[in-house]
Amino acid sequence: MQWWCSATGLPWTWTWQWYPGVHLLLILFGIGWWRLGRAQRWPRRPWRWFAVAWVTLLLTLDWPIGKLGAGYLASVHTGQFLLLTLAVAPALIRGIPPEGWRAFAPAGSRRHRLLRTLARPLPGLVCYNVLVLGSHFPGVVDAAMITQLGSFAIDLAWLFAGLFLWWPILAAPGFVSLGVIGMVFYLFGATVGPTIPAMLIAFSDWPIYRLYELAPRVSVHFTANDDLKLAGLSMKLIGDVPLWIAAMVVFFRGVTAQGEMVDA
Repeated sequence: MQWWCSATGLPWTWTWQWYPGVHLLLILFGIGWWRLGRAQRWPRRPWRWFAVAWVTLLLTLDWPIGKLGAGYLASVHTGQFLLLTLAVAPALIRGIPPEGWRAFAPAGSRRHRLLRTLARPLPGLVCYNVLVLGSHFPGVVDAAMITQLGSFAIDLAWLFAGLFLWWPILAAPGFVSLGVIGMVFYLFGATVGPTIPAMLIAFSDWPIYRLYELAPRVSVHFTANDDLKLAGLSMKLIGDVPLWIAAMVVFFRGVTAQGEMVDA
């Protein structure tokens, strides 16, 4: 029995497979969120954001996406990266209300200083890009994805990369240090780092990941080269869109807020 999705080298089959480690993590995740809210006595629970994070995490890590991404299709693996960093991570941050963050890191505490530091643009971009670039090195992917622990570590690294990325934008009042223009430039700056692995994957003359090059084919009509090119292009073309949208939302909300202040 596999606890976490990892590459096995076996021919692909659409037969359902249970990964108890994924389900156990999600159960603990739900219990932890509920108990945190009770301990901090949140006046309201952001159920919708938590549900988005929980369901997306389940779909991303469980069968069939988890299994396909772990050892068969690099394009699906890229889809997992995009979901974890651009959907699950921001929903997790919003899944805790501002008063919850302030209770977790009260003013003057070490946690408060740490979260304020991470809400600055440079630490956010550095942590995000280090995790993204490091987890896409061929040597790291080929070695990690063949073990359950290594596959889990890459999934966790991508989730933390997303948390580092979105914290300067979604941090609760008292932590965030960026203004509207700073947030816009920060979000556009965040599109630069993933361009490096995306272009290497998409335009390499040969598949850069041995794992996915030699993986059993899911379809004979979808070659390893096709798979890697789709993975690279998806990382760039699809991955940039949520950041552009977020930049536009931040900008227009800032303009609207300034207009309301002038009218007042």
